[in-house]
Amino acid sequence: MEVREDIRYNMSILIALASSSSGSSSYVYLNTLFFVAIFLFYMLLALPGPGTKINMMFLSRGIEAQLSQIETYLKDSKKKMQEVLASKGVQKPDEVIDRVSEIFTIDPVSVEPTDIIGRMRLMLRTTEDKIRDIMELSAPNIDPVTRSKLEVSAEVVNTLNMIHKVIRHYLLSAKKTNSIFILYQLQMVVPQLVKLSEAYSKAMNTFMKGIPVGDSLGPLVAANLLMNSQNKWNPSRDTVAGEVEYEDRKLVVVKAEGPMATVGRPGEAVANVIEEYKGNVKRIITIDAALKLEGEDTGSVAEGTGVAMGDPGPEKIAIERVAVKYGIPIDAIVVKMGMEEAITEMRKPVFDASSKVMDMLRRIIQERTKPGDLVVVVGVGNTSGVAQ
Repeated sequence: MEVREDIRYNMSILIALASSSSGSSSYVYLNTLFFVAIFLFYMLLALPGPGTKINMMFLSRGIEAQLSQIETYLKDSKKKMQEVLASKGVQKPDEVIDRVSEIFTIDPVSVEPTDIIGRMRLMLRTTEDKIRDIMELSAPNIDPVTRSKLEVSAEVVNTLNMIHKVIRHYLLSAKKTNSIFILYQLQMVVPQLVKLSEAYSKAMNTFMKGIPVGDSLGPLVAANLLMNSQNKWNPSRDTVAGEVEYEDRKLVVVKAEGPMATVGRPGEAVANVIEEYKGNVKRIITIDAALKLEGEDTGSVAEGTGVAMGDPGPEKIAIERVAVKYGIPIDAIVVKMGMEEAITEMRKPVFDASSKVMDMLRRIIQERTKPGDLVVVVGVGNTSGVAQ
């Protein structure tokens, strides 16, 4: 009864306000309808059922618009990959793209941690080999550089496809279960995923052109050192190493084999190199790109300790294990950049940072090693467009 009395009271106030307005009777009538409509709308929002439905409608539309953006990025990436495959004589490029876009890797069992790194390495390399085999079987006469571009493109398409499917899944689940809380969570997360998808879409163009990306900073520094090397070899697949004299020390420089768009197997390569030299290495220095925090400058250089490598585990731990085995200290030099800057064409601040890295590398070698020592320098990252 009290609720009804409140409604009647509020209605009488609205009508009185409308009636007090100056002007013609039609104006008063429209004014009254306007106030009544606003009142009814807010009353409707206050009710649990209709209010939730209206909120879900607005939330869903916003998320659907963002999902449409991601779908556009996915379609554009597939189209670019299709064009390259068709230019290489692949008869049914759509089938190849559909196949690689759905490839997945199952994590090894973690409740039994024994040799989990070995099992993870096997899973990751099996996936890499699977994508490479698909490309080589689809285009038997493809050159290694183009094949590497297609492999990276396959990873981009696969990632965008997964992002699109996951967001769509939760959106449809929220609608199906009338769960506004799922929509609230999506509303917070999806804008970041849209930005990430845009970065991957731009990365597709960069890798297809075969030009260096921000993540190529490590290989770029290594390539500068390897220019004077007369002795180069492949310590592991898609990875090159070379000896060079530097500041009266002997450096063994390791990087992915360019100009292919690959990160190689730097961990395995470093382990093989150190074993080849029977552990007579005084220091390991890793150089890589690092994601900056908001507020940090692109191209800023920092020094640290440990293996600078964005790896799920197998490559990174290979260096750590061989370093522990022979008691070799590990230094890290990183160049800060954003996610988009790391996977798209190399910006000038990142390129300019390579000289700063060389200065820091020289200082570390002079301060922490002696003339005649052997130092392993690892240029970590995707070596797209960077030879040796």
